[in-house]
Amino acid sequence: MLFKEAEYVGSFYNAAEIPRTGFAEVAFAGRSNVGKSTLINKVLNRKKLVQVSKTPGKTKALNYFVVDRKYYFVDLPGYGFARISKQEKLNWGALIEAYLRNSVGLKGIVHIIDSRRGLMETDWLLINFMNDINGDRDTPLKTIWVLSKIDKLAAKAGTDIKLETVRLLKCAASQVIGFSAVSGEGVFEIRKMIREMFVK
Repeated sequence: MLFKEAEYVGSFYNAAEIPRTGFAEVAFAGRSNVGKSTLINKVLNRKKLVQVSKTPGKTKALNYFVVDRKYYFVDLPGYGFARISKQEKLNWGALIEAYLRNSVGLKGIVHIIDSRRGLMETDWLLINFMNDINGDRDTPLKTIWVLSKIDKLAAKAGTDIKLETVRLLKCAASQVIGFSAVSGEGVFEIRKMIREMFVK
């Protein structure tokens, strides 16, 4: 189930610059400082492949990683960080929209949500946008929702936020996965669902 090889390809600030290899892609999206980089490192069984920034809002590009020489993991710019300028927000939004609408190889989205905060307004903007995109696609993009930092919650609170997220999203329970970088909870399930995105 492990991905065996992973390598950083590059950071792209314009959707027109991204690699055109025909590889299948899975994108990782979420609010700034939600733990995207940590999740990707864990899924790929690497420690520092994706640099974990202590400064929210630092990732401003589409960061590409080639996996097993036939897939791409794409780390999207984080959203929702209040201190960046309005123009930067517009630029990031345009970049993400162009990528999500036009990437031929994109198979699915891993949407990371902070389990301590649940679905926030900016998360719903992405969800509604993805619903709009899927309405225009012959084959809708698959989505899994990852509740990060689940170890910060008591067991009952962790269960409650999973159930509440499933209720709000009206999705299958299997599409919402609790994740802990500390214990490794959820890593196996996330890897499995990403592989299913690639092969279907």
